[in-house]
Amino acid sequence: MPVGTLYRQLQGRLGARETASPRSALIRADLSPLQAVRETFDLVCQTLTEAGVPFFCVRPLAGRPPVVAVRASHRPRALTALARPGLYAGRLPAGRNGMRQPDCDRVRPLRRNDLADARVIRLARYFSTPSRTLTLGPEAGVDLEFWHREGELLVAPRPNRACEAVPVLGATVDGREELFVQLAAGGGRTYPTRPEFLHRLVDELDFPIDAVYTWVDGGDPVWRARRDLALTGGLSELATTEARFVSRDELRYSLRSLMTYAPWVRKIWIVTDQQRPSWLRPDDRIQIVDHKEIFRDPGVLPVFNSHAIEAQLHRIEGLSEHFLYLNDDFFLGRPLYPEMFFEGNGITRFFPSAAQVPFALYEDNPVHAAGMNNRRLLEELCGRTLTQKMKHVPYALRRSLLFELEDRFAEAFEETTRSAFRRGSDIAVVSSLAHYYGYLSGRAIPGTVHYTYVDLAMRKAPAKMRRMLAAREHDAYCLNDTAATTPEQDALTHRFLEAYYPVPSPFEAITPE
Repeated sequence: MPVGTLYRQLQGRLGARETASPRSALIRADLSPLQAVRETFDLVCQTLTEAGVPFFCVRPLAGRPPVVAVRASHRPRALTALARPGLYAGRLPAGRNGMRQPDCDRVRPLRRNDLADARVIRLARYFSTPSRTLTLGPEAGVDLEFWHREGELLVAPRPNRACEAVPVLGATVDGREELFVQLAAGGGRTYPTRPEFLHRLVDELDFPIDAVYTWVDGGDPVWRARRDLALTGGLSELATTEARFVSRDELRYSLRSLMTYAPWVRKIWIVTDQQRPSWLRPDDRIQIVDHKEIFRDPGVLPVFNSHAIEAQLHRIEGLSEHFLYLNDDFFLGRPLYPEMFFEGNGITRFFPSAAQVPFALYEDNPVHAAGMNNRRLLEELCGRTLTQKMKHVPYALRRSLLFELEDRFAEAFEETTRSAFRRGSDIAVVSSLAHYYGYLSGRAIPGTVHYTYVDLAMRKAPAKMRRMLAAREHDAYCLNDTAATTPEQDALTHRFLEAYYPVPSPFEAITPE
């Protein structure tokens, strides 16, 4: 479909929110929030260095862009140097008001006189992909703070993560990039800072976080032959429906979303049954794991039950203690930080849904049955009753807790992993039981996430996807199907995903045009 036709069909601005479109944007085939922040950050630091303006970098509050500090007495020189084509600026609140998430939409070409008394400004450039379906601007910018002198101290105009003042004559030292660019993770880059910003803070996340996917290509004839051979009578229709196994290439785009919006993930593990995506190229950051490598008893294989597979994920050799688990129909919608999923002390966050686990089964539904079985186990353990399901967003997990669960509920784990297809005796480990068990044992807490769910088989799905693409306001979302979809619905889903994630991940083999 021509790009113009896609625009008309999807309707609306594609990219980050802004109040006025820029006259020009820098085209980047590898555009991502991290790349845009790095380019702008480096430009600001280089410009100030070339102009002879002393500066140091400040550790920002959680979820904020990099911060560059300049003495207020150097403000005229700094603004003169930064007033260059393509660099936009906007005033931000100072004082305690600066702790609020600022409105960074109102930016325009930097003019020194307009900001002569500003204490904090947002500096930004506009970037776009060649497809023009992703645009980044102020939300991927850099904040410039003007610190004023009080005696022998330089005092910050608003709160940051470490300190409100530093000595006027304090030393300048190098700080690693991830102290200032929160999407980065150990890239080896450094920036000038003050010693006060180098300390290891009590709430700092400094442990590796991996990501785990389960994936199946339901169109593979060899895999289908194994599945059909394992089919027996007495199974729920919901456990064997084709919708459970169909692949629309969602994994490709889910990986794009992860690399675009959570590039701090250390390593990615894809758990499969003797399969490999045809487009996946070798890379040190991604590894295929076969079922036979993780099942405690490989003799039960093959299995086609996600509950069974998920109950063995903690057995991945080399998996980090802290990890995220994603289905391949989970997608990140905008930049997310490790703090959304974990606390600095290792506690995990979970995201309860408004949907509830029923107290009685009125139909043969293995999902509801698994939730009820989780409830029974916890009631027997501590007399607490769970009622809520979890949202379909990445699940934050700890490997040690899953091993502990397997030891404590050995019989339930064993019965679940021996079920080739979903059955009423299953438990749902990584999507429910681990989070409630973690909460009740002081190792997990509820979190908040801006999330939505799209049922691709519903008539309203196209309109909803148009709104999602225009606003890009969700932290995460799930594209799922409760019934078979048509070729037209599948084609629209593909166009939506290609528009939302136009930049290939590093794991995709280059295919000839």
